[in-house]
Amino acid sequence: MARRLNLLVLLALFVPAAAHGNDSTGFQSTTGIELTTTDAIRMVSEDLRIGLDEVRVDYVFHNVTVAPVETLVAFPLPDLDLSQGDTAPNWNFPVMGDDFLGFRLWIDGVELSPELEQRAFLQGRDVTAEVAGAGALSMAPWRRENYDELVAALAPGAADRLRRAGLLAEGEYDDTPQWTLRSKYWWRQSFPAGRDLAVRHVYKPFVGLALIERASTVDGRAPVGRMVGTDGTQGGQAADGQGAAGDRYCLDDRTRRGLAAAEAREPGNPMPFMAAEVEYVLTTARNWRGPIERFRMTLDKGAPDNILSLCWDGLRKTGPTTFESVKQDFLPDRDIRLLVFVKQEAAR
Repeated sequence: MARRLNLLVLLALFVPAAAHGNDSTGFQSTTGIELTTTDAIRMVSEDLRIGLDEVRVDYVFHNVTVAPVETLVAFPLPDLDLSQGDTAPNWNFPVMGDDFLGFRLWIDGVELSPELEQRAFLQGRDVTAEVAGAGALSMAPWRRENYDELVAALAPGAADRLRRAGLLAEGEYDDTPQWTLRSKYWWRQSFPAGRDLAVRHVYKPFVGLALIERASTVDGRAPVGRMVGTDGTQGGQAADGQGAAGDRYCLDDRTRRGLAAAEAREPGNPMPFMAAEVEYVLTTARNWRGPIERFRMTLDKGAPDNILSLCWDGLRKTGPTTFESVKQDFLPDRDIRLLVFVKQEAAR
């Protein structure tokens, strides 16, 4: 009898960052493949590439049992809190539409077109029926109209019902949606007994650039940018135990000296660097059977003059912009927090 498992495939986002007091866009952190703990499927390999242009992940899984494992696989897109309005600084969508990351999927080399599900939540409660019944589920930050215009186009009485339910309230607009839009791709997947299965997904990351003053003085003890969904600029305890007291990016003396030297070469440039932060959660790989047999990570900083920093052992330079790490029998105990200082030309 085939086993029923639940898979969650989450994604990595590029995180805009800024020094205290400077302009900053927001960010959300996400993850790679996550599976409810199982002894049936082993992750043979994970080949992860994080770049400024795209995120690409190639997995090879192996069903160690004598029966096929049938499963629903989901790839959730980041939650979108619509109460922030449609001009919130974090709405820097790579693609302006429902598929706002341009997600693509291949199984054993064959491209699949998964289903897209969208649901609405208010304070943790599923309100999809109320929102969809009012014809408002399509309201999203990438629509050209503002929210007041979208609400005015609803069927008679629909907006009043949403207001009474607390789903529309005054905010950036007179009628600002108060729900969180939760979208995910999903498909049915069979892991054949006793053999490998290759899964690839590719998507465009959120890329935001934040203004900073002197990159060499950035404090890495907390997120450089602001976490979306919080009312402060710095946020609490990190998933791997690194919080405000730790250094999220391992900004060592060598990196700071490199930044300071680059700044010194351009005394007339008030902002030689902008900053981008990337969070990619690896620790969910612990849900699979045993460690990842072979893990390969490639980081692309985008341009030779850019400078990156992260907490990671065994990273080696492989090209003008790329770095690589290969680990065997890898059981991750921390997540990736990559800070990229993006070199800017002096204003003319």
